[in-house]
Amino acid sequence: MRLLLLVLLCAAPAGALDWTPIAGVRALGGLHNFRGQRGVLSGNADAVFAPAIRYDETWAFLPSARSAFEGTKRVADVLGTATPAEQRMEHRVAFRAVRADPASPWRWKPGLSYKLSYLKETKDETWGRGLFDERLWTVGVEAERLLRDPHGLRLSLDWFDAAYPNYTSLESQTAGRFGGGLARELAGDRVLDRNGARVAASVDAPLGERVRAEAGWSTVWSRYGRQPIVNEGGTLDGRNREDFLTSFNATARMPREWNADLRLLASLTAGAAFQSSSQNGYDASRGKFLGKFYDFREVSLTPSARLLVGPERRRVIADLSVGWRRRTYQNRPAQDAAGAYSGGALSTTELTLSGTLTYPVAPRFSLVFTLERASARSNQRFERYYRYAYEATSALAGFRWDW
Repeated sequence: MRLLLLVLLCAAPAGALDWTPIAGVRALGGLHNFRGQRGVLSGNADAVFAPAIRYDETWAFLPSARSAFEGTKRVADVLGTATPAEQRMEHRVAFRAVRADPASPWRWKPGLSYKLSYLKETKDETWGRGLFDERLWTVGVEAERLLRDPHGLRLSLDWFDAAYPNYTSLESQTAGRFGGGLARELAGDRVLDRNGARVAASVDAPLGERVRAEAGWSTVWSRYGRQPIVNEGGTLDGRNREDFLTSFNATARMPREWNADLRLLASLTAGAAFQSSSQNGYDASRGKFLGKFYDFREVSLTPSARLLVGPERRRVIADLSVGWRRRTYQNRPAQDAAGAYSGGALSTTELTLSGTLTYPVAPRFSLVFTLERASARSNQRFERYYRYAYEATSALAGFRWDW
């Protein structure tokens, strides 16, 4: 990142660059409770630095760096299963160029990013040695066409490469880790590594005088170069796993302004996702072949509201949102408490209620209070290895500094 900035500074004539620094830090601490356990002290923190650099009337550059730590226990979607994570940490650097010819309605945005993700399944696990730590490279380009300012149409194409350098699983170990069967598709070295491409399109436009609508679509193709497909006999054949994940979303935003010191922004977002995978599963302990094991469909709905009170420089902001999500693995039968298959498709339903109050106390400095409650229910009763039903509550307080 520093090298890129240095190249830009050296290549530009004196006084040509218009530099606008943008930075922010947020730190929260408080009580967290997971699945009825006694509340513990925990917290979250993140920091971002994203300067905007104007080279000339046509070119601009947007480097960025972000680090985040999440100390509140969550359930992560790992391998199509619900895996509790004690702590998570993420570091990401990115660089994007923006070419906007004043005479053209098109804007071109090539970019590159690199992300390090760390996941600790237990508190005594060492950072950097987690089984599901991820390294992700992404390179791509976005084309944006302005319709009626500030609305536009965006098209993007990205290529990515994801690696899990610590993942090495022997077949004998997967018997106790992945559902009690042999889980042969997950046995071996780097079988989670994948690469692929993402194609996306989105558009936003006004609907009447009071409503703004946004809609988006994306398809992600992933190829697991070291994960062979499991066949009906429970053995591995010569083909490797491929997944297609297609997502749709639509949002309606409805602003309301009573006066300069009192505004409300309400929104409603609906989403749907469908995954198709060539990989199967085989439960050797029960001699059951599970075709299309990772296929799922998902629907979600999220109403939210933001209330802004006071003048712009000392504005109190209250955010409230409710998130509902239901995922069904249509080819994966649910199990009872003893592990026997019940015949119905495994499904999970998650409900999240969150509220945040941001109270300014000085220029660029605010106090932040958050309260979040998440609960999940499932018809999967066999939870020896994974958590499908859980409850989590967090009450945190801290500060936010913006530049």
